Amino acid sequence: MRRLRLEPETQFLLLAAAIGAAGALANAAFRLLIGLSQRAFASGAGSLFEPVGPGLWWIVVIATPALGGLAVALLGRATRTEVGGYALPGFLEKLHLRAKDIDLRGTLLRTCAAALTLGSGGSAGVEGPIATLGGGMAAWIGRVRQLGGERLRVMVACGSSAAVAAAYGAPIAAVFFTQEIVLAGNYDLHNFVRVVVAAGSATVVARAMRGDAPMFEAPAFELASSSEVLHYLLLGLACGLCGAWFSRLFFYTQKRFAALSLPALYKPALGGALVGLLALSGVGVLGTGHEVIETLLASESTSGWRLLAGLGVLLFAKMLATSITIGSGGAGGVFGPSLCFGAVLGGLVGGAADLLRPDSSASPALYSLVGMGAFLAATVRAPLTSIFLVFEMTGSSSTAVLPTLVAVAAALFVSRRLERYSIDEATLAARGIDLGQRREQSALGGVLVRNAMSRGFDGVAASATAPELMALISESSANAFVVVDEREEMVGILALQDLRVLDAKTAEALGPLTIAADLCERNVVTVFADESLAAALTKMDQAGYRQLPVVERDAPRRVVGMLERQHVLSAYRRLLAEPGARAAGAGPRPNESGDSLRL
Repeated sequence: MRRLRLEPETQFLLLAAAIGAAGALANAAFRLLIGLSQRAFASGAGSLFEPVGPGLWWIVVIATPALGGLAVALLGRATRTEVGGYALPGFLEKLHLRAKDIDLRGTLLRTCAAALTLGSGGSAGVEGPIATLGGGMAAWIGRVRQLGGERLRVMVACGSSAAVAAAYGAPIAAVFFTQEIVLAGNYDLHNFVRVVVAAGSATVVARAMRGDAPMFEAPAFELASSSEVLHYLLLGLACGLCGAWFSRLFFYTQKRFAALSLPALYKPALGGALVGLLALSGVGVLGTGHEVIETLLASESTSGWRLLAGLGVLLFAKMLATSITIGSGGAGGVFGPSLCFGAVLGGLVGGAADLLRPDSSASPALYSLVGMGAFLAATVRAPLTSIFLVFEMTGSSSTAVLPTLVAVAAALFVSRRLERYSIDEATLAARGIDLGQRREQSALGGVLVRNAMSRGFDGVAASATAPELMALISESSANAFVVVDEREEMVGILALQDLRVLDAKTAEALGPLTIAADLCERNVVTVFADESLAAALTKMDQAGYRQLPVVERDAPRRVVGMLERQHVLSAYRRLLAEPGARAAGAGPRPNESGDSLRL
């Protein structure tokens, strides 16, 4: 009987589906771990401080997150692994530049650290740990399957997408999270299909375990009046302003803790104690902010100046608590807290609108819903992820589309002008890494120009007269010519646009008075055959040309070929399609076609 053989892409999609299911199980295990951590810290801290009496309950509130921070530090010391802080930027750096270095052991340890942080009341989110857990698991499976290069990178992205889809019950948002953040805006069709399969598989498994209900229950969306869109515009502007401020506070807190002359073992404990102190200001400071969002989405009104003042205090305290939790060495993400910030800020704006313009404002809960997406967009600069995440988590109707789009656009407009980078990008930029460019530059840096160029070019003698040039135009399909002298050395470049000043009548009149050497561009930008494609691409971008002559270093006026932008792109595509070839030291095959290159 003949054995059934599946084509490679079908095998990859089946593997992506399996990783999706595994991502859903990983999310369930992580949630269980957080629950165990919560019970352990609640009972442990209660037993430890029981002798102080019920009147001193505040000691338990302060001590519990401090003990969680100490536990994270002890875990890092015992395993000699960096387990604290905001891990997603480091994960993205490895994914794009050193995918083979993503190890399952380190990922599991950071997941345990996040469970300790969140279980003890630390103010952080689950998306960072869960995305890295799904990615680390996929990396391990990919290595077992002997995947490498781009295929391993995409497999890791599928794992992250699956875990996020299961965590939030939001497959569409998870796909865009992967495209906008994990893959740094690389919208490749093949990758998109693979990620969709992983996210869809994870969602099916997750819903089979916990049901189809959205994460949050929200009221039916409605606009009280057409002018209410202006309220949502103001909400978006406020989210952009506060999002940029939170980003500054986040990194300022990190720097302050890094500068403390205190042993690293005790910094997370100090941070936990400070978060506990902040928690004394009101309910909602501790944890991911899930309960705060639920309360605001279920509330019928947040109007009343005292209530608005309380929301303002909560917003500031929660931002500071999140910055301290992660900045001091606690483990977690910023998605969950950002959603909470947006919900609180939405409640503030909606409550104020209800007080000042009651006839033109709907329920403040709807402002909280829109604020979640706007604040998240201002923080992570992923608008599609933010919009779909809110819609899927709340089951919102299409009526919410316009207000949400307005608020998200306004938030992005303001935040980008106040802060150049998102939180993820700023962390990487501090290390000199730009994922939007570094990946291509890294790949093309190992390929030489001679391995991608065309060795043929269209040449014309420097002494060619105007009538001869006109004949050349009619006979050749090229639109650029290398002008050479009698020694076959380059005099300049003659582009087709330079010859457009000639017509048959003018060329006949000029005759031998005008030659190619008079019309050509003599200040020619060239590349060397032993230069990298990354350097050649930089020259093209700086000069504004689509093709450059290739010369040898010992003969800089003797052209040996031409390099066009499309050759660089073709080389890059071959690198993606054949990841093993470059690892073995083989570059793309030279272009021997001899076809003329077009500007």
